[in-house]
Amino acid sequence: MMATTNELNASTPPANVYEGNGQLSVAVPLPGAHPDHVTVELAPQRLDVVAECKYPQENQRYLRRDWQVGSWRLRLELPRRVDPATGRATLNLGVLVVMAQFSEVGGAARSLEVQSAPTAVPDTRE
Repeated sequence: MMATTNELNASTPPANVYEGNGQLSVAVPLPGAHPDHVTVELAPQRLDVVAECKYPQENQRYLRRDWQVGSWRLRLELPRRVDPATGRATLNLGVLVVMAQFSEVGGAARSLEVQSAPTAVPDTRE
């Protein structure tokens, strides 16, 4: 697969990896990403994430800039083998969470469709 110019200029986001209930979870902050512009490929021992920001921030006149909105690329070796067939990916409030069940066997790598998590409606009752 050929890398696009944005992929070559992409930053690597941080990732939190944790386990519970027989599954491995990876949380990755992707400011400015939209589910339609994020690709996730899950293999038994590797996670690949590419996110393209379609709303570049180069024209902003920043007074302070501690984090970026842009293109992201992550290749993460997983600490335990997972079954890609059980994988799911959700993007909510700028954080991508990828989850999959542990597996001794693994399975074929697969692309995951990134879902938008439902947004909670604030309770305005008193």
